[in-house]
Amino acid sequence: MPLWVAHLTALIRVAGLDSAFCDLSRRPADAQECADHVQEASDPGDLILMSPLAQNMGLALETAALLRTAGRRVVIGGNMAPLVPAGAVDLVHRGQLDPTLVGKLVRLATSGGGEIVNPPGRGRSANMIDWAPDYRHLDGYRGRVPLLRLNASHGCLYSCSFCGDAWTNQLVLVDRAALAAEVDELTKRFPDTRLVYIGDKTFGQSKEATRNLVEVFRDRPGFQFVVQTHVMQVRPWVIDAMRELGVVAVELGFESGDSQLLARLNKLSRGLDDYAEKIRMLDDAGMKIVLNVLGGLDEETEVSHRETVEWLWDNRSMLWLFNLYNFVPYPLVPDFPRLRDRIFDWDFANWREDCPPVYRPQNLTPERSWELFTEKVDVAHRIVREGIEMAFRGAEQGCGSPA
Repeated sequence: MPLWVAHLTALIRVAGLDSAFCDLSRRPADAQECADHVQEASDPGDLILMSPLAQNMGLALETAALLRTAGRRVVIGGNMAPLVPAGAVDLVHRGQLDPTLVGKLVRLATSGGGEIVNPPGRGRSANMIDWAPDYRHLDGYRGRVPLLRLNASHGCLYSCSFCGDAWTNQLVLVDRAALAAEVDELTKRFPDTRLVYIGDKTFGQSKEATRNLVEVFRDRPGFQFVVQTHVMQVRPWVIDAMRELGVVAVELGFESGDSQLLARLNKLSRGLDDYAEKIRMLDDAGMKIVLNVLGGLDEETEVSHRETVEWLWDNRSMLWLFNLYNFVPYPLVPDFPRLRDRIFDWDFANWREDCPPVYRPQNLTPERSWELFTEKVDVAHRIVREGIEMAFRGAEQGCGSPA
C-alpha cells in the first residue's frame, strides 16, 4: 500500500480540506488514460499530488502536463522529486512530511508554484509525529496485501553513501498514542492481515521507538513481525526486544563481502567474522535471516564479488531469504552528485534494481557488472533451494509437514 497516501490524507483532513485517491495501478501505463481518470475525480483548481517511482517518472510528467492543461495544479514529491525539470509541475516537494506541509502546498501551488524543501537536521529530531495516518482511501487493498507496514520512527542516523534513505540524516519518533491509534485502524480495516513489516529504517537505533512497539502490541496479541536493522544494532537487548515483540524474520543490510569497499562507502562494520557472529545470534534466537545483497556498486571488483559469493555460500545454513538489488544512483543517494556524470541512461523506465546498470562503475564495464549481479542471484537461488530441500527432508523424517 502507498503509505504516503495515508499520511497525507490525515494531514489534509486536519487542515480542513477534503481529498480523494486515484489508484492508477490497474490502469494502462498511458498518460492520456491516467489523466482522464484523475480528471473524473477532480475539479479545475484542485491540487493533484503524485509520488512516482523512477519507473513511473516519465509517465507522471506526461500525465502532469495533460492535467495542467485541464486546469489542475500538480505537486510531485518522493525520491525522484529532485530530477523534476523546472516548470514541469506547479510545485516540487523535497523532504519529510510535517504538519506545516498542507499550508505550504496551498499557498505555493496557488501563487505560481515553486519548490518546498524541508532539509532535516542531523540527529534525533525535537519534533514528534503525533498524528495517525488515515487509511480510509486504501480500503481497496483489503484482502490484497499479505502484510502491513508500520513505522515507530522515520529516518536513519547512518549515512551509507549508496543508500536512498541516508538523506534523512535524522530520527523522528512516532508518539505512542499515535502509534496505537494507527494499529487500531489497521486492525479494523485489515482484520485478516496479521503479519507486520516494521518500516523503521533501523530497528533498535531508538530504544524509545522499540519500547513503544512492544508496549502497543502487548495487549494486541496475534501479530508476527518482520524488522530490518543494521548489523551494528544486533545486540542482546535488541534481540530480547525482538523476541518480546514477536519478530519472526530479520532483514540485514549485507551489501558486499568486501569490508574495505563498504568502509569507503560509509557502511559501518566490524568485518565478516563479526557479521557471521551476529547472524548466528539471531539464528540461535529462532529468527529467520533475510540478507539485503547489493550488486553494481561503484567500487566493486572481481575480487570483492568473489568474497561476497564465497561468504554467502559458507554461511548458507543460517540464511533463509535474500533481497537482491542492483545499485541505481537515485537522486537522493549521497553518491549521486559524484556519479551523475557517469550516468549514460536517463530513461527512468530503466532505473530498476532488477536491470543492468544505468551508469559506468569505476572498475568494471556495465556489462560485466551485470554479469556479476546475475551470478549473485544464482548463488542466492541455490542457497534458498538447498534450504527448502533440507526442510522437506526433515519433515519426511519427522513425519510432519514442512513449513
